Amino acid sequence: MNLISIDKVGKSIGEKQLFQNLSFGIDEGEKTGLLGINGSGKSTLLRILLGIEEPDTGKVVRNRELKISFLSQFPEFDPDKTVLEHILSGSGILLDTVRRYEKACIELEKGGEEAEKEYHLAMEEMDSKQAWELESKLKNILRELNIPDLSRKMGELSGGMAKKVSLAQALTDESNFLVLDEPTNHLDIDAILWLQDFLTNTDKAVLLVTHDRYFLEEIANRILEIDRGNFRVYPGNYDLYLEKKVEMQVIEEKEEAKRKSFLRTELEWLKRQPKARGTKQKARTDRAIEVMERKKAGKDIVLDISVSGRRLGGKILELKNIKKSYTKAELISGFSYVFKGKERIGVVGPNGAGKTTLLNLITGREKTDSGDVAAGLNTSFGYFDQLGKELPGPKKVLDYVKEEIAPTIKMNDGSSWTASQFLERFLFPPQLQQTKIERLSGGEKKRLYLILLLMKNPNFLVLDEPTNDLDIPTLSVLEEFLDDFPGVVLVVSHDRYFMDRVTDYLFVFKGEGTIDRFPGNYSEYLEYREYEEKEIKTNTPKPTEKQTDNKKKGLSYQDKRKLEILEKEILSLETEEKELVQNLQSSDPELARKSGERLSNLQEELQKKVIEWEELASKE
Repeated sequence: MNLISIDKVGKSIGEKQLFQNLSFGIDEGEKTGLLGINGSGKSTLLRILLGIEEPDTGKVVRNRELKISFLSQFPEFDPDKTVLEHILSGSGILLDTVRRYEKACIELEKGGEEAEKEYHLAMEEMDSKQAWELESKLKNILRELNIPDLSRKMGELSGGMAKKVSLAQALTDESNFLVLDEPTNHLDIDAILWLQDFLTNTDKAVLLVTHDRYFLEEIANRILEIDRGNFRVYPGNYDLYLEKKVEMQVIEEKEEAKRKSFLRTELEWLKRQPKARGTKQKARTDRAIEVMERKKAGKDIVLDISVSGRRLGGKILELKNIKKSYTKAELISGFSYVFKGKERIGVVGPNGAGKTTLLNLITGREKTDSGDVAAGLNTSFGYFDQLGKELPGPKKVLDYVKEEIAPTIKMNDGSSWTASQFLERFLFPPQLQQTKIERLSGGEKKRLYLILLLMKNPNFLVLDEPTNDLDIPTLSVLEEFLDDFPGVVLVVSHDRYFMDRVTDYLFVFKGEGTIDRFPGNYSEYLEYREYEEKEIKTNTPKPTEKQTDNKKKGLSYQDKRKLEILEKEILSLETEEKELVQNLQSSDPELARKSGERLSNLQEELQKKVIEWEELASKE
């Protein structure tokens, strides 16, 4: 079933045309990735899909059954609402039921006859409308995204936590089309892997704007690209998109070579001819002019950031038994390391473990509780932090670069570039150079901040989540730059693709102040961690009747009810599991195939319910 269709849509902002003749449709269950450089119009297209903006030309046709859940790159919310109220703020029969039930649970804690009566009525409605599955799904989402306190006000949350809560709201909402703008920002690796599986297995249609290429590769089965005002559709995943993109560029290069050959021939002919204005001569002249004025296709613009860099001395940086704590939480407990030339080190671990704190200690933004951070005399840090530099909005891009860096910039090959030429290399054409910084997109501002940092010639780069909000072409160029960078690179990122490209050694935050070292990239570490976890985990004991009786004593009425439901569901799933295993031996190949597919999903569901049962049963 088609959910939404875009027919010959065009949109401009001022004199800048974002796209034209854009046509595509989204079908039920389809998983689509949307690509384009920062400022190309991706966010504008999303707003058109949502009905927030109208196109200049063309039309949008929406199915009556269409219901969209949207995660904005920068979510809006009521600061006075609690986390739970925000997550359940959508509309739908099941959501209304769960909302009533959760509210009744809160009131029940306060006590009173009316509260108890309302609680029982809400329970009955949950049973009659079979809303327990949605409630269980909500609890699972909250656990996986690590959102523990549902009573906090939205206005009290950090930007990263507010984004996670808004993601939970979008995933919980009763919809058939998920539109997600940079959903992996602010998520740690475990949450990203969980979300990847969630979106792969959901029966909802999904439209993704993301810089995370592994994430895109696993989920999308079609890629839409806005490219210099044009629009292209590539069937298949991200890997197939890259193959088709290369093939298309080879064809365009051949066409460009033909064009240049034709121009040379025509121009030579024009120079040889007298000033006659015959019909044939004029037609030929007009044809040459038309070809000269034709917009070049060619390859994507390639950024050149091979600036001259400062040389490192013999001593780069030494960390000697450094320690750091906040209140009662010990983030770093006696960590030591001696940095060497051209090292590429990634810093990984869950959110809140202390990764950014380590970067701040290294660069002198924070002081250690004890231990020593000793930098070499020639060590010059370039720190790209998550917040970025506050850029002066009223200033024009070109004027600001001239003030901050220089009117001319010396490149690695000895040549000098004017600030204007340099900006063009970084996808800031002359028109954009004269634009006020406040009018740039979020990604364009971040690209400008990155440019300013790299042009100051640091020899020790410290990058804290550099991939957030940058487009894929810029990330590819940054990866190539870091590969050739003569100094040290220390980077915090949850982007597996980026980390695999630029790092070969890891600092792994394990919690409680411990930092392990791992010789390898991010994917190799995840494989090692998975192997390690399998070795440690033994068969999880199933709940027994005696265990259940002992544990139930410390449970609330609500938890007891939930525990009973989980026990029934676990028993039912185990019975079905036995039947499916028997079906695998069936002589009917179709039955065996379907049983195998169902068995994989069932075992995953069973494991989650057993874990949830254990968490409830462990309450005193």
